[in-house]
Amino acid sequence: MVSLYKRLLIVYFFVAVLCMIGGGIFLNHFRNTSGLVVYLITMIAILYVTISILSGIAKKRFKNEVLSLFDNCCANAYIEEVKRLLSKKRSRRFVSMYACLLSVGYDVLGDYRLLYESCLKIKDKSYMPYYHRRMFTYFLSIKDLAKAKEEIEELNALAAFSKNKAELEVINCFLNDCNNALKFHLGNLDGVEEYYTQMLNKGDIPLISRVSYAYSLSEVLIAKNRKEEAKDHLIFASSRGGDTKYKTSADKLLEMWS
Repeated sequence: MVSLYKRLLIVYFFVAVLCMIGGGIFLNHFRNTSGLVVYLITMIAILYVTISILSGIAKKRFKNEVLSLFDNCCANAYIEEVKRLLSKKRSRRFVSMYACLLSVGYDVLGDYRLLYESCLKIKDKSYMPYYHRRMFTYFLSIKDLAKAKEEIEELNALAAFSKNKAELEVINCFLNDCNNALKFHLGNLDGVEEYYTQMLNKGDIPLISRVSYAYSLSEVLIAKNRKEEAKDHLIFASSRGGDTKYKTSADKLLEMWS
């Protein structure tokens, strides 16, 4: 079956062909420079509007059909869809986007080798916040806290020079997650419980974020010797975590206590 994205490309080329046919008819009646200018401006405007509309449709469908898999803790299905749609793209930007999307999936699966390999393929500057965020996770997984701190510094540098409000919001979110994760691994629990509790109380976060914060909070509560409180969050991560590392880790802890 032809994918949605190929259908959109077919529509675009169909519109382009119509424009050329229309241009031929137009020029047949107006054989002068001014007529050619009017035709070119009109065709460029039509193609621009067409591209904008089709791009918007593609992004919406990608969010609904692919990113929703990630948001709902279906990590393996998400990775397979990303591979199916983007693995054959060859431009530098597409390669970076493909690697970035895969790195996010490998992160929640807990496959740190493939996470690292994907990060190495992220070259486009617009994806650098995601690169440093995932590399932080990788270095934390191998207990290289010095390298993890360097990735936080890189994120701080990106935040300092960012002039894009949406990008800055993403970077600050990454920084908050990284700083609290690092504090936990260093044994400094001040404010960490409060942060994860605050994030869980947000009403507009996807399931994957809720599951990850619930599991992270359970780790903090266990470290504070409050296992009964932690158990509720572990049960949530276990029951709603799909095929993520949060479910796997929660299952192991719950099995130890049963």
